[in-house]
Amino acid sequence: MENETFNKEILEKLQELKIKPRARWHFLLKNYAIWISGILALLIGAASVSVIIYLSSYNDFSIRQDINKSLGEILLLTLPYFWLIFLSLFVFIVYYNLKHTKTGYRYSIGFIVAFAVIASIFLGGIFYATGLGKELDEILGQKAPLYGEMINPRVDFWSNPEEGRLIGIIISQTNDEDFVLIDKDQHEWLVKIESDDFAALHLTGGPLRLIGEKKSDGVFEVFKVLPMMPGHGFFKRMNGGPHPPVPGGPRMMEQIEINF
Repeated sequence: MENETFNKEILEKLQELKIKPRARWHFLLKNYAIWISGILALLIGAASVSVIIYLSSYNDFSIRQDINKSLGEILLLTLPYFWLIFLSLFVFIVYYNLKHTKTGYRYSIGFIVAFAVIASIFLGGIFYATGLGKELDEILGQKAPLYGEMINPRVDFWSNPEEGRLIGIIISQTNDEDFVLIDKDQHEWLVKIESDDFAALHLTGGPLRLIGEKKSDGVFEVFKVLPMMPGHGFFKRMNGGPHPPVPGGPRMMEQIEINF
C-alpha cells in the first residue's frame, strides 16, 4: 500500500513538472555518440603525436655548436607547442567523453588521462611509421596560415640571418660559388658558398638551411648547407608568389625531396 502511494506521488510530481520519460533509443544514441566522438578525439590526438615524432626526428642537436645554441635553447625555440596543445585538447575530450559514458564513473581522472596519452602515443607511432606525420606536415606547410610561427617553429628558427641562419630556395646560379636564394618571406639573397656540401646534395630548387654569416643586406656567406625536411611543403607556396617559379616547379621539388 505504501509503495503504491509512493509511486503515485512520484507520478503526480513528474506530471506536475511536465517531465516525460525518454525512449531507450535516446540513451543508446547518446552513449554511441559519446563513444564515437571519444574515439575520433583519440585518433586525432594520435595524428598529432605522429607529427610531433616527425618534427622531433629532425632536431638540430648535432649542429648546436655550429649555430651557437645550447641543447636547451634549441629545444625551447623549436618545440612544437601547437601540436602539444592540440594533443592536450583531444586528451581532455577523450577524458570528458569517457567520463560521461554509462560506466565512466568507475574510472579516476588519472587512469583515463594515462590511458588516453598512452593510446595516443602508441597509435601515433603507428601513424608515423605509415608516413602520416610527414604527410600532415606537407599539407599544412602548403595551406595553413601561421605555419612557420606556430605549427612548425623550426621554419622561423632558421629564418634569422642576423644570427647566421638562413632558409630558402636556390633559384639561380651566378657563378661556381654564388647563387641567388629566395627566403621564406620571398626576399632575394646573394649566397656565397665555399663548401663541398652543396655539390653533394643535388639541390636545384629544393629548400635549404644555411649556416653562415650575413655580410650585408642581401648577401650571405655560407660555410654549411643542410636540407630542409619538416617544413619542406611550406616552400611550395612560392610557386604562386611574386618571384619566378622555382625551377622544375612542384614536381621537381617532390623529386628533390626523395633525393634528400
